[in-house]
Amino acid sequence: MIDQVRALEGGYCRQLLAAVDRRSWRLVHFPAVFLALRHRRMGWILVDSGYGAHFTDVTSRFPERMYRWVTPTCETDSTKAILARAGIEPDEIRHIIITHFHADHVGGLSEFPNAAIYFRGDSLRPLESLTRLRQVRAAFLRGLIPDWLPDQAVVLDETRFERRSDFHFETWDLFSDGSITLVHLPGHAPGQVGLRFDCAGARVLYAADAFWRSCQIKDATEPWRLAMALQWNIAAYRHTVIGLRDLHQRGEYRIIACHDEGVTAFLNELGARR
Repeated sequence: MIDQVRALEGGYCRQLLAAVDRRSWRLVHFPAVFLALRHRRMGWILVDSGYGAHFTDVTSRFPERMYRWVTPTCETDSTKAILARAGIEPDEIRHIIITHFHADHVGGLSEFPNAAIYFRGDSLRPLESLTRLRQVRAAFLRGLIPDWLPDQAVVLDETRFERRSDFHFETWDLFSDGSITLVHLPGHAPGQVGLRFDCAGARVLYAADAFWRSCQIKDATEPWRLAMALQWNIAAYRHTVIGLRDLHQRGEYRIIACHDEGVTAFLNELGARR
């Protein structure tokens, strides 16, 4: 049911690679990847939206400015402009899946007021209840969330996610057709989900920010303590990584993550097969 996939970069931040992979002290770019999946019945579906064009404005004042101090970012075009350059008509986007509400995943959300926005209920509620300073520490910028979101939201009841005996994580068949299965990947952010889908003969598990580099699931490498301290729930984060490591060892899925090296090239090569 997914006959095309594109991985697009909606800006990036600069950080020492050692923060997530202790084998190197290089300063590297961590791209804010978002996906476009073409569903045979529903058309193009976005998964997240990058930093968007409003990130700089939203982080121009305190305490939001602290976000840019901790993770220096590049300015980026609007998400619509990035889609258009990729040959995808932005006005055709009618469905957006939010993996979690960190700023680099929802920055372009306000550009799509006519789209249905899908997310777990427990991915937003805990963040909205925080003070502004604690929201920034949790990588959540309230100014990036459009006022119209309640009208367009498709809030997924977390209690309806199901666990199967043959799969480590809770799941939800989003459109009840087997095309996109949401996978609950707790720890990094409240209510975070990844996606399981098939395309061009490949079984893909897109893990969002459940890990940053594949060495975490291949070699049992853990990020710096400071990077770990920024996780919403450290114990849940570690448990999720262990589960993904087990899936990787079983070899049933190609497991990729938003900021991992080579994710854009892999998905775009996959999309080019059709």
